[in-house]
Amino acid sequence: MGSNPHERMSLGVSVVICCHNSAKRLPETLKHLAAQQVSEGIPWEIVVIDNASTDNTAEMALRHQAIFHPIPLRVIDEPVAGLSHARERGVREARHEIISFIDDDNWVAADWVNHVNAIFAQQPDVGVCGGKVDAVCEIDPPAWFEWIKGFYAVGSQHPRSGDITNAPGTLLWGAGLSMRTSVVRKLLDDGFVFLLSGREGNHLLSGEDTELCFALRTLGWHLWYDDSLRLLHFIPKERLRWDYTRRLMHGMGKSSVLFDLYLSALDCPPFDTYPAWKKTWPYQFLKAFRRCGTMILFHPGDCFFQSEGSMIALRFEMMKARLLMLWSLRKRYLKLVDLIAGSSWANNQKNHRAKPSG
Repeated sequence: MGSNPHERMSLGVSVVICCHNSAKRLPETLKHLAAQQVSEGIPWEIVVIDNASTDNTAEMALRHQAIFHPIPLRVIDEPVAGLSHARERGVREARHEIISFIDDDNWVAADWVNHVNAIFAQQPDVGVCGGKVDAVCEIDPPAWFEWIKGFYAVGSQHPRSGDITNAPGTLLWGAGLSMRTSVVRKLLDDGFVFLLSGREGNHLLSGEDTELCFALRTLGWHLWYDDSLRLLHFIPKERLRWDYTRRLMHGMGKSSVLFDLYLSALDCPPFDTYPAWKKTWPYQFLKAFRRCGTMILFHPGDCFFQSEGSMIALRFEMMKARLLMLWSLRKRYLKLVDLIAGSSWANNQKNHRAKPSG
């Protein structure tokens, strides 16, 4: 595709909304999109990916076509359940150079399309960017929500705006994640496969956005965070219950193992400074086992009774899930590291880096 593939697509922004049974949430999301104030000369579109829905999500989306005219609103069916499948389909269907993923419960600011377009136009080395997320809760959130809102993808993702490629915790949330369509499309064409399938049903395993960030950073693209790029995240009362939060943290713990596989395979911090024995499955498993044991020893009540509001209980839930995930991968851990390290997309970076030459 050459050294600068993003020049070969139509300029503009494709807003992609991945939906699973979103008929009740989607209208408000589309209402905020319809209020966009987009400068003349910036083409854009809305692409709704109907991901194995069993309600009338597609019908609900199509009812809103008239309010966007002449901006196209398309509904695409993706029958394979899982957020990563839906997002991959969105990448394939997008008609513009910038793709901006928003969730079905994200309400973007009126300048969203303009702002996203400006970031990529002004930062040619940036391959992916994210912004600040504020919460709109259906009910008054419990006191403990403020302490863990980052796990709900709420708040400022980084202390300051700008290039965060090499900053500590270089992660960008999936809510409002924007990227160069042709770059991600080429990444997929070169053999990139998600280890994480995204949230599916009652399973809150997540992190495909982190996988993309790792891959694009490896290919030489920069990560960008802009605090003035804003959206609202609507959180229904069901997701403010303690049992949901525990399941959310459990999923985070499982996902952390797969993140470490990438860090190890791609020789990213802190794994780039580890001796070889620290990168092995036995070390990682024993480390998680020891942390679980320590928490049980010093905080048995929090670990076993998991009373509402206990941060120790949530940390234990994460570590317990990490331990269980490591155990389930005991025969495949090294193979997965080798799979990532030996993948064509990682090894092809020297031959055809997607980063612009200028």
